This record gives sequence, structure tokens and C-alpha cells, in this order.
Amino acid sequence: MFDAVLDLCRFRVRPLAAYRLPFWQIAVLISLLGLVTSAGSPELGTWLPGRIGFCVVYNWVETLLFAVFLSLWLRMHPLRPSWEMVSLLTLASACQLFAPLLDWLPDDVAGGAFLVLMLYSLLVLCNALVRISGMRRLRVVIGVLLFSAVSACLMQMSWYWAGQHGWVKQPASWWNPYAGSDDADSSPGASSSSDSADSDESAKSDVQFPLP
Repeated sequence: MFDAVLDLCRFRVRPLAAYRLPFWQIAVLISLLGLVTSAGSPELGTWLPGRIGFCVVYNWVETLLFAVFLSLWLRMHPLRPSWEMVSLLTLASACQLFAPLLDWLPDDVAGGAFLVLMLYSLLVLCNALVRISGMRRLRVVIGVLLFSAVSACLMQMSWYWAGQHGWVKQPASWWNPYAGSDDADSSPGASSSSDSADSDESAKSDVQFPLP
């Protein structure tokens, strides 16, 4: 598996049949990628079991759907996506495992380094898909970008569903625009302001004016 990852990172692509790796190796790699996603997503909340479980399950679903979509888009066994395709997609994304190391860099440098890492991962993936499918680069890039848009919508819906079931923190977005409104109403600042308003009203009612 490590040799296959190194070859892909050096833009050396083997025939698709060569990526038929044991199930447990690909399962461990997909789960590790989900764990890395969880580590870089503090907005999902502070409950680690729910956050890790959500990211790992979502990474599995996303990888399998990506394999089905590319099989249709690239016209490669459209009715029977192969395990080799799943393995190739997972191995091509393995360089994202280095993302947690970027936290050691200064903030201004880490942002640029993360962008470079994501672009490099995209180049590795597109190069592998072009080689195994024989399709034009433009078609491959369009397919990857199309699925990225679908994946973003799927992530938002999954995040909202997981937030409803208490796995992660609900997103404060247009899927749930009132998320966090209850917390804001029950915040110490709000309660203190309401208490002060009540005290002002009571003070006004206690004022007695002298009779002439």
C-alpha cells in the first residue's frame, strides 16, 4: 500500500487492476482520513466520540458515492463500480494525512500550506483518473469539481441531521438559521440585562412623590 501511495504522489499510475488491495488496508486508510477531518473540524462541537464517528462515517459514504459517480462519469463499469476504483480514490487522497502537521506552522503560513496541500492532492487524483480512464483532462477535472459541489451539499445535510440527533453541534447556517438562538437568549448578558430592566421598573414603581 505504501508503495502505491508513493507512486501516485510521484504521478506514477499503475493499471487499475493493480489497486485491488486487501479490504482492511483501505478501511484503515479511509477511517484515518475521517479522523484527520475530525481533528480539523472544531466547529462540529466538543463531544469527541460523536465528532469522530460522524466524520468517519461521512468519509466512507463520500468515498463510495465518489466511486459510483466517477464510474458513471468516466464510463467505466457504470453499473458495477469496482473495488479498485475505491482503493485508487483512497490512495490518491492519502497525502491529506499530513494536514495535522500544518498546525505546527504559524497561522499565516499554515493557511497557504494547507491550500497547496489540497491543490497537490487534487492534481494527484486527476492525474490518476486520466491515466486509468483514457479520458481528457478537462472531462476529469469537470467531473471532480461537480462531485465536490454535490459533496458540499451532502456534507451540510449530513451535518444538520447529525446535529439533530446530538452527534455534533448544529450548524448555524441557512439549513438551520435559528441554531443557537436559544443559547443567545439564555446567555448571562441577556439575563443580566433583563434583570436590570426589571429592577429599573420596580424602582420606578417605588418612587413616592410628596403631597403638596
